[in-house]
Amino acid sequence: MIRKATFFGLLFTAATAACLDDSITGTRPLSFSLSVSPGTALVGDSVDFEYQATGTAIAGVIIAYGDGVADTIFAETSNEVERSGVTRYAYDAPGTFEVVGSVITSGGTRDDTVQVEITDGSV
Repeated sequence: MIRKATFFGLLFTAATAACLDDSITGTRPLSFSLSVSPGTALVGDSVDFEYQATGTAIAGVIIAYGDGVADTIFAETSNEVERSGVTRYAYDAPGTFEVVGSVITSGGTRDDTVQVEITDGSV
């Protein structure tokens, strides 16, 4: 016996196949990377921190600059799975600062750490 495909059957098959696509289901493996440029700067000069994050339902990214100041970058939608960007920051005192970046998702958090050396220009 040969059965004819119904519209509902075709629709169900297409929807099931489409749900295997991560862009539709909104799932991604949890990852986070942080980089700094330049790695050494003078007090008052801008330093760029570039981040790249993936994860299921990203809530946001936090960059803690190591001097008590932090930036929070909130997700634009509740089902965001990728976020990348650059934050710019100028330190007002010399020192070696450990900068911690974190992505926060419904599945947990992932961190990365970089160091930046800030000098006052004296030898």
